Amino acid sequence: MEKKHIDTLDFLRGIAALSVVLFHFSNSTLPTIKPNPLGDFFSLGNLGVQVFFVISGFVIPYSMYQSGYTLPNAFRFLAKRMVRLGPPSWIAMALMAIIYYGAIQLNGKPIEGMDWPGNDWTAILGNMFYAYASAGIGTFYSVLWTLEVELQYYLLIAFLLPLLVAPQQKAEIILLILAAVALTFFLNDSNIIFFKYNSLFIMGILVFLFKIGKIDRKLMSIACCVIVAVCHAQLGYLSASSGAITLLIITFVNFKNGVAQWLGMISYSLYITHHFAGISTEFIVKKFLFTSDTDSSKVLLLFLYTAIALTFAHFFYKWVEKPFIRLASKIKFKEKAVNRG
Repeated sequence: MEKKHIDTLDFLRGIAALSVVLFHFSNSTLPTIKPNPLGDFFSLGNLGVQVFFVISGFVIPYSMYQSGYTLPNAFRFLAKRMVRLGPPSWIAMALMAIIYYGAIQLNGKPIEGMDWPGNDWTAILGNMFYAYASAGIGTFYSVLWTLEVELQYYLLIAFLLPLLVAPQQKAEIILLILAAVALTFFLNDSNIIFFKYNSLFIMGILVFLFKIGKIDRKLMSIACCVIVAVCHAQLGYLSASSGAITLLIITFVNFKNGVAQWLGMISYSLYITHHFAGISTEFIVKKFLFTSDTDSSKVLLLFLYTAIALTFAHFFYKWVEKPFIRLASKIKFKEKAVNRG
């Protein structure tokens, strides 16, 4: 089956990543421009993470299905994801280590609010394999907590997908399987943090099942209403609303734009490097150019830092992320495509 690129995902990824950046830059990451006049306006930017989770819920099984994934390929699938996401994130962690130890060298103390888990092997391996909550360790780079949730989803979907797309599998059984997954939100006090966010991924899975014809529009509508209600119970109305809007856009909107495609292309690089780019730029500006407490200068600097973060992400994608995308693409599923009857 020829893979079909869904242009709308570029738009969603790009907007989600940029929203997270503007939220962090205006509200938390850069102390010299806080409080920022636009902080309240960008305060909902953290919901970009919820958008990412719905996208992953859809695009991961969609890609697996189109590639003819079968259960014997579970290890290859997980290897592909680790090659695709791991090395760029490890380099991003190394950049944050430069920030942490550079601040100590220059100022005699770390940056305020920047926690550090230490350099023992538990911390190193736990960060490399995204086991922060499950191993009870801190992060070298706080934004990468989402990759722990993603990895736990990959482990689930590797075994769940063959059940969902099995030939002649009835739609009602499929929904019962997803309902069982959704009920794990009662376990959200455990160290497996996927349980807390599972409803967002299930939204994406429902869109996937609808697009490949495993559930019809009526069942899709009912199931989506139920899972949005579950999300509201888990995470509140803002997360439920952002998840619902995202699934509707993926399902019904076809949007293509050059800027959106570019933002979508660099979205992962932007997400994992924006702290480094913002903090580094802020240091240079404060050290060598100017400091000002006026609202206008804070707004100006917010957009300057964002523009530099976007530029840095572009080259990080080109020089770091893209080679690993190519390397991951060389890991092929051995099994022939299943009969999707």
